[in-house]
Amino acid sequence: MKDRYLTPQEVAELLNISYDTALNLIKYSDMEAVQIGRQYRVLESKLNAFLYPPKVAKQPLRQRPIYQIVEERK
Repeated sequence: MKDRYLTPQEVAELLNISYDTALNLIKYSDMEAVQIGRQYRVLESKLNAFLYPPKVAKQPLRQRPIYQIVEERK
């Protein structure tokens, strides 16, 4: 299946959020998008990756170095 580009309006409709919220997600979060002139487009696969990130198992606190634990609690 071919991956297609979605407009911020289409992203908003798919996620049932406002257009402004979708645009903020694109501009200020980790959602990957391309900007063409003043317009943004999001690949469907990138939207799915944003919505369903791969799960990474964390190590128990005692097995991690102390600086990692301190950084996480900040």
